[in-house]
Amino acid sequence: MRRPLAVLVSLAAALLVAPAASADTIVIEGRGWGHGVGLSQYGAYGFALREGRDFRSILRHYYTGTTVGRAPAGRMRVLLRRTRVPKVCGATALRDARGRRVRLSDRRSYAVSAWGVTGLQLTDTTTQRRRARVQAPVRIGGGASTCLRGMAENGVRDGAYRGVLRLHRDAGRVMVVNDVSLEQYLYGVVPAEMPASWPAEALKAQAVVARSYAIRSRRPAEPFDVYADVRSQVYRGIATEIATSTAAVRATRALAVYHGSEVAQTFFSSTSGGRTAGNEEGFGGAPIPYLRPVEDPHDDISPVHTWTVRLERDRAARMLREVTPGDFVALRVASTTPTGRVAVVEIEGSDAIEQVTGATIRRLLELRSTWFTVAVEAEPAEEPAP
Repeated sequence: MRRPLAVLVSLAAALLVAPAASADTIVIEGRGWGHGVGLSQYGAYGFALREGRDFRSILRHYYTGTTVGRAPAGRMRVLLRRTRVPKVCGATALRDARGRRVRLSDRRSYAVSAWGVTGLQLTDTTTQRRRARVQAPVRIGGGASTCLRGMAENGVRDGAYRGVLRLHRDAGRVMVVNDVSLEQYLYGVVPAEMPASWPAEALKAQAVVARSYAIRSRRPAEPFDVYADVRSQVYRGIATEIATSTAAVRATRALAVYHGSEVAQTFFSSTSGGRTAGNEEGFGGAPIPYLRPVEDPHDDISPVHTWTVRLERDRAARMLREVTPGDFVALRVASTTPTGRVAVVEIEGSDAIEQVTGATIRRLLELRSTWFTVAVEAEPAEEPAP
């Protein structure tokens, strides 16, 4: 029988990286990738592939006590970029905050810059002539899709997007927001979050999770609801759409995860390491009934179910400089969470001992998760010359 994972981590919590020669190596052994709360994508893949479970069964496993029900339709507003002069294309019409309409050409691109206190100026990038001065926010669309030149926050260059673009003033910059129907938004999310070659039931589970997450993320009083990157969930527009993932979205149309009468906050991550985490472990706050730790038996499919990072002592000291009081001396795991993730780490410096969170160490040492142990591997001493 496999030894309990939490026991393995708790045994390692007492390990100390003691002072050593600069040639010593700090060895960090870890499990999983991401915060570990909610659905594990590789675990869902395993349930579909190995056990033939359908998406409803997969969701019940990861979100304790939930059901799947119908959710109201709506739209999502996705922040694509903040910049001084974005360039848009593929549009045939503009409408500004005062109702003024401006005809555009979908064969041209337009540079948009701040004008006055609340206005925007459109310049034809081909002729360099001013096309219009309008009041923000403006709505740009009219074609089959609208494109945004340059690199967006989702990593897509010159991307095309369904729906329309809304442009807001953001001090001296311009905020570009994609206003798109919820279902079409998911066309660009599901294949960006899960390989489209995975089993259909895993893709359906991801579609329902992504839809639920989006619904809970709406912020009507703000100019946008979600980011287009990992700060929310990754959305890459038309460029990433694939038939299999689109089919999963359509097959689960309007379905969301519910706890009681409310849509659940469906956190998800790549790889749990073998057991998911409670929400309070990943994000703090009071325990949420449907975000309880569960065993994740098929997470071993993931290539980063377990992993090892080796850092030369001097490099680790440089990476930990901002939280080390004085010169780096030692590093220890001080406490772990109920599922074995690292809660608190002690950094011993020449001046004092500092306590920091496991999440901080994950960030500074660029680790995949907070489920890790720490040890030191000393370079063998050279034998004296005869």
